[in-house]
Amino acid sequence: MITIRRPNLQLIYVSDIKQSTHYYQMIFNIEPYFITPRYVVFNIDGEANFAIWSGAGEPDKDAPRYSEIGMCLNSDKEVKELYSEWEANTDINIHTPLHTDVFGETFLVKDPDGHLIRISSAD
Repeated sequence: MITIRRPNLQLIYVSDIKQSTHYYQMIFNIEPYFITPRYVVFNIDGEANFAIWSGAGEPDKDAPRYSEIGMCLNSDKEVKELYSEWEANTDINIHTPLHTDVFGETFLVKDPDGHLIRISSAD
């Protein structure tokens, strides 16, 4: 019998594992549960994991980005509050300021390697 599967790991390549580990600890507000010198994993919700890996070559910071890491909050109010908090943090690169889109309030930040992270309220 075939079991229906669903994605449970998002993996991105990073150039500096220590810097990226610190960055994702800061924005996720959680500690990684698996750490090696080149691979670090954060458990997101008991089923899904987010991993960073420095063993696959350095990402090109100037390459166009066709995907985003998504962080859905509970409400537009929470999105606005987080935007205010992160806007004041010089370690966080706001890429696209807070604005309203078809799914509500949203903004984008970039990690140290140029990966886009979208903050929005849950659809």
